[in-house]
Amino acid sequence: MIETSRSGRVLTIELSRPQQLNALNSEVLTLLRETITDAQHDAAVGCVVIRGAGPRAFSAGADLEEIRGLGVEAAQEFINAGHRTMKAIAASDVPVIAAVDGYALGGGFELALACHLVVASDRSQFGLPEARIGCMPGFGGTQRLPLAVGAPAAMHLLLTGERIRADRAWQVGLLSVPPLDPGSLEEEVTRIADLIASGSRRGVANILDAARRAVAPAALEHEAALAALSIASRDGQEGITSFAERRAPLFHEELS
Repeated sequence: MIETSRSGRVLTIELSRPQQLNALNSEVLTLLRETITDAQHDAAVGCVVIRGAGPRAFSAGADLEEIRGLGVEAAQEFINAGHRTMKAIAASDVPVIAAVDGYALGGGFELALACHLVVASDRSQFGLPEARIGCMPGFGGTQRLPLAVGAPAAMHLLLTGERIRADRAWQVGLLSVPPLDPGSLEEEVTRIADLIASGSRRGVANILDAARRAVAPAALEHEAALAALSIASRDGQEGITSFAERRAPLFHEELS
């Protein structure tokens, strides 16, 4: 589900589900969190890179096969697993770089938002499509996206579900460096990661601690509860099913 490799002081974590566009299921979320947690206690790791396997996607989001048919309680468990993983990444004392090549959608976009730097190829696309399927971002996106780009750009992405290309992502402040040719992405990520890893582990951790913009725990808990309700709702399940069946959803007009 994930593959890890080491080069010098850089640990690379690869989401290894290319046939599923590296979708995030419970197993992937757990393994990712455990690997990030282990890195906190490994003095030989100075930087972590997260990437997706294959040329199509960093991660296309939550695994719809897992969340299809979930009730509120099971949906809450899944959402909480995602929150724990994103929190571990955002709170890491070791800088984490998202190396995005292809789609970063839904939970995959939220994974990138939890990382400290985002480096992307010019063929990458970012988006939170949950609004189109009767759901909502549940891995911290409603909180971290406005912090990253400001409310106007964030609300556009949250409410429309539209995707933006890498050049627009750079314009609104999502990317750490301008978009790169896909052939240059790995080289530039390696250069940045090696440069970061060459610094003092304690000094870098202090910078992260000082610069980190905290997300209120109560806001994340509220998001998680609403996301679980959205997944389990009549419209949420219709949206998930219609997406899997590649048809337009038939939402209901009731407000409750």
